[in-house]
Amino acid sequence: MSGGYFDRNVYAIGEIADSIERDIARALRPKPEKIHKDYWTIYEKDSFGSYHSYMGYLYFSNYEEAESFLLTDKTIVKAEQRYSDQHFFVEGVIFQSTKRYMSDTYDGERIPVLYSIHHCYYDRYPNDADVLELTDETIETMKEAYRQIRIAEIYATRMDWMMSGDDGEDSFRERIKEDLAEFKKEYAAKDWTHINENEE
Repeated sequence: MSGGYFDRNVYAIGEIADSIERDIARALRPKPEKIHKDYWTIYEKDSFGSYHSYMGYLYFSNYEEAESFLLTDKTIVKAEQRYSDQHFFVEGVIFQSTKRYMSDTYDGERIPVLYSIHHCYYDRYPNDADVLELTDETIETMKEAYRQIRIAEIYATRMDWMMSGDDGEDSFRERIKEDLAEFKKEYAAKDWTHINENEE
């Protein structure tokens, strides 16, 4: 049986269900341990339009350590209030250079190079980890979506074959019943953590 009445669009329904099935499996897969980061670093703004990490990317265990390191450069001092008020950094400006000035300023305004000490803290998975985090409630909703889309696929497939002349009306109704009964058993016994490698 080849069908064709729906111009092979029935396959798109199955592909949606396959995608949902793969995403559920990803969400249920055991997850690697998260990497915890909690450190301080220094940002330097030597251009009006952007800023970057100071001296590459430095890590400090606390604010005081970062400040002490920055102030070893005697040309760097506490920033004037007017620069702090302009919100050059999200955390606010803390220090400025007494010798160096920003490039790309409007009308050549002389604005000193500015520095901010930034607190970084986060928990994240390793960069190469294929992780999908979903709540149990969302996963259950996706399972129901999968169930209904598979049922729609069964109806669409049998309709396609009937309307293409491959099945008669009696056969159409009987085979829908058989397909739905088979799918009900399959769904009840489904292992959501397993994906056939041929489906990847």
